[in-house]
Amino acid sequence: MLQSTFERKISLAFRLASLLTMGLYASSINAQSLSSATEEVCIRGDCIDGHGTLELSMPLGKGSYRGDFLNGEFDGYGRLEIPISWTHKEVYVGNWKAGKRFGRGTHWNGKGNLYIGQWKDNKRNGQGSYFFNLPQWRENQHTEFWLKDNTENYTGEFVNDHFQGQGTYRWADGKRYVGGFFAGEKHGPGTFYYDVTSTARQQLWEYGEFIR
Repeated sequence: MLQSTFERKISLAFRLASLLTMGLYASSINAQSLSSATEEVCIRGDCIDGHGTLELSMPLGKGSYRGDFLNGEFDGYGRLEIPISWTHKEVYVGNWKAGKRFGRGTHWNGKGNLYIGQWKDNKRNGQGSYFFNLPQWRENQHTEFWLKDNTENYTGEFVNDHFQGQGTYRWADGKRYVGGFFAGEKHGPGTFYYDVTSTARQQLWEYGEFIR
């Protein structure tokens, strides 16, 4: 069956969104923070083996990590905040292991995108939600459940920063796709819901290409 004009447009929109978000995935708050810091000063507590606050001197201002340490590394629960411009900051709040994001955490990239979910070896791995094009983010302003139902987002499984496994991609107007993904592309059987009244069509995709 030939792909309809509407389905081609949806496929193109999804591909563009995937490319944009994959590009944003490449930015690592941990790598950025530690490589560009010119000075690190423990201003409170124990920044070796305990709980403390580490001030980071960055090219665009002061950053900080407040949380748990082990052997001088971020380890346990903590909050890292890094300036990415004169007015915007990148934030990670959650669990760490040996200086890497590991476990559950929240990452705000300072540019409109927010991830809440599982991490492993500093990458998104496991179950999580990635929210796009948010005008702003304030901690504890909106719940993860509210964001899932009211913003453009992908919610589902991740492997090494990619949408992979079963998930739901929701557009800002309420349309959504529920099905399989591989390496950030729709893959396998799924269901596309055309509107909020749940008018649906079964679909089949192969590595981002619409089959039927």
